[in-house]
Amino acid sequence: MSIMYNSGWNKLIKSKDSYKCQPRANVEKERCTARLSFVQMSFDRDEDALIVVDTKGYLYYIELPGAGDVPCCKILGKIGRPTFLAFNPMCTEEILIGFDTGDIKVSKLHTDMNEFCLLSGHKLPPTHVSFYKHHCLTSSRNEVIIWDLKSYIKAHQLKVGVRNTIKKAAFSNVGHIVVLYHNDTMQVWTMRQLHKDTKIDTKIFGINYIKDFIFTKDGRAMIMGGMRNISILNTYDWSLLKKLSLPNTFVEAKQLSVIPGPLEGGANKILAFLSSKCTLQLCDINALTFLEIPRPIGRIKKFVISSTGRYMAYIDQEGCLNIMYTDKIISKNGPQPDNRFVKPYRVRGHESSHHLDGVRQSMKQELNMKRLMLILREFGEYPQKYRTIIWSTILKLPANKNAYVALASKVTRGRFAVNTLKSLPLADKSKASLLAMTLACLLQWCPPLRQSLFLPNLIFPFLMAFQKDPLLAFELILSILLNYCQKWFEYHPFPPLNILGICENILLETDPMLLNIFCEHGITSREYAWPLLQTAMSEVLSGDEWLFLWDHLISYQKPSLLVMCVIAYNICLRDTVISLIKSSGDVKAFYSTQSHIRAKDLLEIARKIDQKISKRVHPTRYLRDKLSHVNHSGPYPSFILQEYPKFLTENLSRADLEKLKMQEQTLQEYNRRRADFEKRNVHAETEAFAKQPHETRLNEVQKCFQDHVSNFKWNVLPNAEKEKFCHHSYKDLDSLSERKQECNRYKIVEDVNSKNYKKLQRDVTMLEYEVLRFLNSLNVHKSEMEIS
Repeated sequence: MSIMYNSGWNKLIKSKDSYKCQPRANVEKERCTARLSFVQMSFDRDEDALIVVDTKGYLYYIELPGAGDVPCCKILGKIGRPTFLAFNPMCTEEILIGFDTGDIKVSKLHTDMNEFCLLSGHKLPPTHVSFYKHHCLTSSRNEVIIWDLKSYIKAHQLKVGVRNTIKKAAFSNVGHIVVLYHNDTMQVWTMRQLHKDTKIDTKIFGINYIKDFIFTKDGRAMIMGGMRNISILNTYDWSLLKKLSLPNTFVEAKQLSVIPGPLEGGANKILAFLSSKCTLQLCDINALTFLEIPRPIGRIKKFVISSTGRYMAYIDQEGCLNIMYTDKIISKNGPQPDNRFVKPYRVRGHESSHHLDGVRQSMKQELNMKRLMLILREFGEYPQKYRTIIWSTILKLPANKNAYVALASKVTRGRFAVNTLKSLPLADKSKASLLAMTLACLLQWCPPLRQSLFLPNLIFPFLMAFQKDPLLAFELILSILLNYCQKWFEYHPFPPLNILGICENILLETDPMLLNIFCEHGITSREYAWPLLQTAMSEVLSGDEWLFLWDHLISYQKPSLLVMCVIAYNICLRDTVISLIKSSGDVKAFYSTQSHIRAKDLLEIARKIDQKISKRVHPTRYLRDKLSHVNHSGPYPSFILQEYPKFLTENLSRADLEKLKMQEQTLQEYNRRRADFEKRNVHAETEAFAKQPHETRLNEVQKCFQDHVSNFKWNVLPNAEKEKFCHHSYKDLDSLSERKQECNRYKIVEDVNSKNYKKLQRDVTMLEYEVLRFLNSLNVHKSEMEIS
């Protein structure tokens, strides 16, 4: 929505029994050549206003009179040409607008209409919308989606028949969902059993060419208008109750709407429908008779009845909007007297927003801390039914819907949420969706939280406590992060070493023997304190005990008491921890496994520690010990960013963080490859060192042999001795050469067989011995010859 107008109010034109509104031909003081026409309209729930859109896409707001006054009209701005238009029943200041793109915008009236929440999910233009409690159903030609109007997320998408085109889908006031296809078949669900559907072929009731269907206000009957008849089905078993044949002058009933009566209790009996001749007709579906209209209304393109049946608005063939009182057209016993001069009296109630403000003020007066502390002392915990209200009151959660919608509208389910759901699988899809949505909103609020892997386990138990109200659940988590997670992010993405140091100092002063045992076995505060803190102690306590604990932690309004509870848990279970350390030494599983300790005992020891420890090590010396509250207006402040390391918040963007992560992975891979390379080098050097002594000994033997041979006087020996000597010499040299080559070919590895290695050593030693013996024999022979 782009333009916001501040033009004044204009009264509608009185015409007989109705008020007429024509599209303004020159909204911006420019003459319009094309004829304008109204296309969509909707009443609000309290019948205070009507909104309507023309073919140029301008939104008109019409304020309805209270006691015979003339309705006034004002142009709010240009929104584009919508496929449907409706007030949000959860908030009359919001409207839902469907567009050809498939998107649905939720925008506030009387404010800057550029701010809106976008519901994305349809691939084709949504054409119909209906409501049930806090759920909204929208449908296109082949899609039916249910939205949660509290959290503005897709709650469910129905599995509809893709072969048939959807004509209309709608909610009843008791939770039935009916999808009508163009081949006159229906598919039915209930909100309690969305996995189970019922298929109905209306041809078995003799109903053909259905144009429209509606439910009575009590949801007990469904009325269908088709060719030549109007049929009524019982929604309990989907059987045919009644059938009303149309007069011969009418071919079909194109559009249906019930006119509620003051004493009907939701069992409506007056039905208004648009005939094939574009005239408005009325019938009594109880008596199966048609009612006479004093002044017939014709040339109608579209009409709508207000929620209590006080007003009817219709667009005529000229494109003008007409508003009239329905009691002007209902005639039970002939024409009614002229009531033009009787001013209708209307009791105007308080607006829902005023009523809620009054309720909140009363709650603040009744739920004061003195009364709440009396309840805690008497019963030990708050009633489950009122815990959400009590926690919200103590923490002063603002229910800042605008800030939450601003975050939720920007949410895109990224890898973080997907990976989180994989690492924390939940059987309940609604809980998984709520967790993913809340995580995505937290990342929009503070992007560096993407690196906080403990976040899902921390927020999940708080979400379950407030799962019926996603807005308050989100603000509860913000309040927990603001107060009970102080200084947790100064060493991000590492654990909070400062908080863990505080825990260690407290344990040193309260139980030095336990701390000494921890130190002897290398157990640090990252093992005995951080697992308890990062889960808010939800993994070691049962569900009821955890709620008991947090009833007291929130009521005492002392954030440092959570640290005391962590130390108290170790002291209460010190014997179990010590026996576990001495037996197995593995205590990691102990701090993520549920124990049977009572939260009452834990709190009693925590309060004693809080009172006894010295101011030197008390957490209040470093942490704020009073609750701070989330702001009531404007966007949520990013207070956590003040705790992050400056190089993360000031110099690095999200892309830089991703780049650093990639560089860290590359460095780890380089270190791994380098370690492998060094291992191979050491192995090769070991092999070379093992072979070197054998090579050296063989080379020395060969050199010695060659020296003896070269110095030997060959002329002294007779020819026969020369030949014999040469034969033995060359034979021994060949054997020595072969042995050397065998040694060169032999590879010494780490896992070589020791038997082969010893055999090789024996062979080399024997070879050396044979060579020396041969040389000695030569020397002896030489001496004998010299003597002779």
